[in-house]
Amino acid sequence: MGKRYYWLKLPEDFFRQKPIKKLRKIAGGDTYTIIYLKMLLIAMKEDGKLYFEGVEDDFYEELSLELDEDSENVKVTVLFLIRQGLMELIDETEYRLTECEKMVGSESASAERVRRHRENKALQCNTTVTDVKRIGNVEKEIEKEKDIETDKNTICPEVETSAQAVFISLPLVTGSGSFDVTINYLNSLRQLYPAVDVEQEFRKMYGWLDSNPRNRKTARGIKRFITSWLGRAQDRAPTTRTAQADNRRMSTGEYMQNTADWYGGDNR
Repeated sequence: MGKRYYWLKLPEDFFRQKPIKKLRKIAGGDTYTIIYLKMLLIAMKEDGKLYFEGVEDDFYEELSLELDEDSENVKVTVLFLIRQGLMELIDETEYRLTECEKMVGSESASAERVRRHRENKALQCNTTVTDVKRIGNVEKEIEKEKDIETDKNTICPEVETSAQAVFISLPLVTGSGSFDVTINYLNSLRQLYPAVDVEQEFRKMYGWLDSNPRNRKTARGIKRFITSWLGRAQDRAPTTRTAQADNRRMSTGEYMQNTADWYGGDNR
């Protein structure tokens, strides 16, 4: 897709909003406000979401490391934002800043070049034939960019023919396509979670994500979602579960043939 630019658009009344005024009146409130703004800047490229990746012992310590802020100040800020409805917990590894999406602006690199070009043209009094041709070429470039953005879910034929066999595709956040669970990835998870019917859990994941589009994950967060889901299933599973040992020894081709009817071949 090429490079994309993002920016944070604070509303004119941002500092007049009651939650922000209340935050600033707390002792050390200006520091907490800065922490909130830094959180928005980090989350704006992730659909307003922040992730706990387990680098530190808890979310506050890990976020303070990323923000380069004191962990106690980060904790006070997070708890305040949750109480005020400005932040919500999606699961133990994922948080969402509820107002972030409204404040984010973005444009593709080609759109930025077109905008800058038009601004420069507006300052010139004499338009040459060469300039006209250049505008036409840039217009074609931005049109191509729009076509690509409109068809984000289309996979190039070259990618399809070289891709590994796919068991199921999990829908990502709206407009981001889907995450293909390959047979190789599936088999690796079956080894990591031996007490779990991994195939069935993936069908459950698909159903849950399909029914809850607001809680879908980004390409960066989907694997954390998968391992958290399977980890919980592993913890709930009986200690003695009969494993399908013969399936584990199957080749990819044999496995696909034996499980072809599990998902109806729908790899959206």
